[in-house]
Amino acid sequence: MKKLLLLFVVGCFTLSACRSIHIGPKGEGEYVVAESLVPYDENNLAAMKKEGELAAQRAAVEQVTGVFISSTATVEQAQLIEDKITSKSAGFVRRGYVQKAYRKGDQWYTRMRVMVLVADISDIIKQTDADAFAKKTTILITSRETIEDEVSLKQDCKQAIYRALKAQPYSLVNGENLSQNNLEDSTSIVDKARQEGARFLILADVNAAPLQALPGVSSPFKTFRARANLKTVSTNNYQIVAEASDQVSGLDALEDIAAQKSISAACESAAKQLIEGINSAVNSANKFNVVIKNVNSIERLKQLQDIFKDMREIEDYNLTKYTNSDAYFEISANISSAEELTAKIIRRYNVNFTVQNITPQKITLNFI
Repeated sequence: MKKLLLLFVVGCFTLSACRSIHIGPKGEGEYVVAESLVPYDENNLAAMKKEGELAAQRAAVEQVTGVFISSTATVEQAQLIEDKITSKSAGFVRRGYVQKAYRKGDQWYTRMRVMVLVADISDIIKQTDADAFAKKTTILITSRETIEDEVSLKQDCKQAIYRALKAQPYSLVNGENLSQNNLEDSTSIVDKARQEGARFLILADVNAAPLQALPGVSSPFKTFRARANLKTVSTNNYQIVAEASDQVSGLDALEDIAAQKSISAACESAAKQLIEGINSAVNSANKFNVVIKNVNSIERLKQLQDIFKDMREIEDYNLTKYTNSDAYFEISANISSAEELTAKIIRRYNVNFTVQNITPQKITLNFI
């Protein structure tokens, strides 16, 4: 009887120990469903199937990487991070299970459920962010440039704005040429800039025209005078955060060079006047720590980030940690208090959240 009791105790202890064993630290991995298509090769089926599985694993790692890259990362920085991780995608996969695999025309389709090491990817992205000197605030620069009311495509004004702002903590992106309609109603161009990841949009309108020489004065040089009007718009709420204008003359023996000089000088001078307003807008948002509990999957985490992205009051959001299915965000928003931010989230998406706790700088929500 004592022997049986001892075996029972040992068995219970062993069972308990087995249940406590984890493949790596708790919360390090998350299952992701990913698909792939590779060329069908009937002469080497085993290699083809393996290639399909590896491609699906890479797709799973790319999904996780995309979710963790900060909303404020520049395109160049995001590409750097993605290349760094996906080039070693196998190192971020703990295990994978093939759910479906079959021939699809001249390709081989694979669908896998892959455990991706979320914690490892998060750590690499944080380190890359810390090491990178990438500028965070993305500004899209657009312009309408005319000489004697004729459209010029030389983009002298844009280049001058780059020169004026290049020393500032911005990532400057070349935008499209504007029409008169864009200047009168900039809603569509602002929306497009936001979709491209820009936090601000600069709208520049400049026209250069020749100055008449004084009577009785003869000179081999031509003089043009340019009038530049610039405004910076927040892509989140359409508000104008800075405006500037200037008039500058350009002198040269060639008319087109004189016009170019005047446009460049006027736009550069006006652009320098925008800096204070832009920097004030960058630093105006309040910062909040937001914890979302019970996210439970990368797909739901992506859905959560889409919610933040769609809220125009939110300037920036950054996923700082994802562990045990809880997501931790740093959010910058043009909102006065944590209560107001919580109310706006709940009002728009009440089917998704319940409130657990609110303090002046921290919000804890439960994702239903």
